[in-house]
Amino acid sequence: MDQAPQPEDVAANTEREERRADVQRRIDEVAGVLAETLLGMWRAKHRAERRGEPWPPPEPPKPEPPRTSGLIEKPKGPPRRVFRELEARDELVANMLLEMTWFPTSELWLEPVGGKRTRVVIEYGRVVTGVAVLDEYGDAAVLRALAVRATCRRQKHGRALVEYIVRHAYEVGVGRMYAVSAMQWFVEAVGFELRKRTMLPEDARRLPGIIDAPSNAFVFELRPTQNGRRVPRRSVPRSAVEALLTRSELKAAR
Repeated sequence: MDQAPQPEDVAANTEREERRADVQRRIDEVAGVLAETLLGMWRAKHRAERRGEPWPPPEPPKPEPPRTSGLIEKPKGPPRRVFRELEARDELVANMLLEMTWFPTSELWLEPVGGKRTRVVIEYGRVVTGVAVLDEYGDAAVLRALAVRATCRRQKHGRALVEYIVRHAYEVGVGRMYAVSAMQWFVEAVGFELRKRTMLPEDARRLPGIIDAPSNAFVFELRPTQNGRRVPRRSVPRSAVEALLTRSELKAAR
């Protein structure tokens, strides 16, 4: 004799039938929407044929992109160097670069006693590649820091930054510019001349950046010019022998 179905089986069969009915209902809905769409397309096609219109209809013209003003237009051509004052948004990059110098980053936004501090960054392709700090004391100034990204060196960014800061010093009336560095070759290459610290004027030896520099540091001096470059000095024979050789070479040339 057959056993009566258990309540669990009845519930499972009922749930299975409900799911099957739900799936079938969704299939019917999709079929109805598809049928209406195809019917609408068929009617539109025959309507266009009666009117002599092309089918399918051509796509509407795409709207022209909005014209941008010259202020926000992307620069054309290769990237160029841009010099500007240091801003608060540059502080993280500037501190990272200044860590490679003797300049204390905690004093970046401070003003020197009795002087004025100029902070300049150089951008190349909208990326800050270098920073310079100049302290001005009337007729004298000290280049406190100069740093360039390690990945951007040997691309003349440091030289360009020095020439810019020297031009600035010339424009504000600085007649003597000093720098202290551990690298002699670079500072001489950009126009500074090596000086003995004991031979500097008394007021120059007391300037911050020179008086507190390490004893083994090189001290340099530069006379600022309008174009930021050193005025070529007149060549003078170093000795009497060199003078005689120079004179003999001139006679041979004649």
